Amino acid sequence: MTQSADPEVTDLFIIGGGINGCGIARDAAGRGLSVTLAEKDDLASATSSASTKLFHGGLRYLEYFEFRLVREALAERETLLKAMPHISWPMRFVLPYHATMRFEANTPTSRLLGAVMPWMKGRRPAWLIRLGLFLYDNLGARQFLPGTTRVDLTNTPEGEPLADKYAFGYEYSDCWVEDARLVALNARDAAERGARIMTRTEVVSAKRDGDLWAIETLSSKDGSRETHQARVLVNAAGPWVGDIIEGLLPVRSSDRVRLVRGSHIVTRRLYDHDKAYFFQGSDGRIIFAIPYEQDFTLIGTTDQEHADAGQRPVCTPEEQDYLIAFANGYFKRQLTRDDIVWTYSGVRPLHDDGAKTATAATRDYVLKVDAEGGAPVLNVFGGKITTYRRLAESAMKA
Repeated sequence: MTQSADPEVTDLFIIGGGINGCGIARDAAGRGLSVTLAEKDDLASATSSASTKLFHGGLRYLEYFEFRLVREALAERETLLKAMPHISWPMRFVLPYHATMRFEANTPTSRLLGAVMPWMKGRRPAWLIRLGLFLYDNLGARQFLPGTTRVDLTNTPEGEPLADKYAFGYEYSDCWVEDARLVALNARDAAERGARIMTRTEVVSAKRDGDLWAIETLSSKDGSRETHQARVLVNAAGPWVGDIIEGLLPVRSSDRVRLVRGSHIVTRRLYDHDKAYFFQGSDGRIIFAIPYEQDFTLIGTTDQEHADAGQRPVCTPEEQDYLIAFANGYFKRQLTRDDIVWTYSGVRPLHDDGAKTATAATRDYVLKVDAEGGAPVLNVFGGKITTYRRLAESAMKA
């Protein structure tokens, strides 16, 4: 992408002030491009502040053979940790194991294992988990985070809160991040590089005008309207990316967004040490239990279809019960709804790849350019908070 010679024309107009939009704004501004970003609410007001708060490679994605996604995320994990130690720090995760564990997974790995070793159907044997953790340690050129170790869960702090049947497990590294601050810092850096960041500003119209976009915005602060011109429009509206395509843009697209709700519960602190847990469920899913804000434990997340981006995501009673039952399969102390002090939910705007379940839908980002009829628009689907920089770099090359 080349810089515009017309000072009244913005090179890039971005819809959406989440991590994808702000990451693209920062990258573009750093390359000397003129950038305007409009966010209808506040920065990180939706999905980007409702994550599980992790920089991680995505251990479970290895079961789906998404090696490129995991490798890219693992490499970014350490890059981001070095770049922002004030909002991110290393964390050790304990994965308890017991030989009687059974899973109803239908992943590529489980199907392959069942075909080659039929007696292993429904299992994740210890050697398979250790192989996955070996790949997790080595795919991303790990430099300073400690690797996987076997951990004794008998008479140790890590095992104390767990049911007695869990005698051993594995301990590996990932990272915690303050997600909303990450978004704000990217927006701030973009602004310092010349980008215009507009919050409480909704895009109400976007039309092609030859080789340019004519974009009208409405400020909820004072009701003012403003018209902008841009060479390229970026639709990074998160859960609303599909609504923007279908209701605002003069384009025809066969790409669809799949909205998947992820809910979390927060309880009083359930254990005394500073490590997190990675729990495997009999339904093939996983959840985390993570030390949160010193006095609490964060448990999540779920994978539920979410019908409408305009519907505020909430952790339903059914999701609360699911997370409680999941955690109770591991902790000695049995949780009830009375232990929940707070819940939150976010909606993942995944690219609809036709997967049968929300859990199996890819978490990889997909960038689609439409330039038919004049000025191009880039639609952004999916993405993980860990790979936002790579997504932004790819957007610049799209």
